[in-house]
Amino acid sequence: MKLSVKEKFCMTATLPQQWFNRASEDLTVARLVFKENHLAHVCFLCQQCIEKSLKAYLLAKTAGYPRTHKLVDLLGECQKLDPDFARFSEDCLTIDQYYIPTRYPNGVPGSSSSGIPDKREAEAALASAEAILQFVSSLLV
Repeated sequence: MKLSVKEKFCMTATLPQQWFNRASEDLTVARLVFKENHLAHVCFLCQQCIEKSLKAYLLAKTAGYPRTHKLVDLLGECQKLDPDFARFSEDCLTIDQYYIPTRYPNGVPGSSSSGIPDKREAEAALASAEAILQFVSSLLV
C-alpha cells in the first residue's frame, strides 16, 4: 500500500513535538495579545494551545487523536491514559466555549456588556492554558 504525503508526514517521530511547539507558540501569542487587550483573541488562542497540547500528548502515547476540536472530548481520551488529566475538566468545559464564538461578532460568550470575554476570563484562560501546557510537557519528557 502506497502512503500519501500527508500519511508519511503523520508518521514522523517528531510530530508530537511539532504539535507541542505550536501549542507553545499559541500561548506566547496569547500573552502578547493580552497586553493589547484583545481578550476574545486571547481566549481563542488559549483554546488552541490546549487543543494542540492534548493532541501532542495523544500522538505521543497512541500515535493518533480523535478528529475533534472539543477540549472535553480530547481530555477524556487523555484521562483514559492518565487519570491525572481529570484536574483540568472544569478548565476545558469553560474554554471549549471560546472555540467558535470568539471569532465571530454575533456569538461571543463572555460576561462583559459586549459579550466579549472580560479581563478576568482572559486571565483565567491564560492560567488554564499555561497549566495544561506545563502538565503535558512534564509527561512528554
